[in-house]
Amino acid sequence: MNPFPDHEMYTLFVDGAVRFDFTEVPEAWLGFRAGLRRVNRWSARRALAPLREFAVYGSEVGRPCDDPFCCG
Repeated sequence: MNPFPDHEMYTLFVDGAVRFDFTEVPEAWLGFRAGLRRVNRWSARRALAPLREFAVYGSEVGRPCDDPFCCG
């Protein structure tokens, strides 16, 4: 999740690379939520570890947001 509303609400990463930013969840994705189950904390941390360095919006493309009211 991103610092909304200053940026789009979500950034989609595929294999550690940014695919696109979006706020509205595509309708085709809504049906998948019903089949999802909670992931334990350890598994979630492990899965998200490659993205930790991208915590500031835009840092994944080398242009981190430096607005102190948004991402600072």
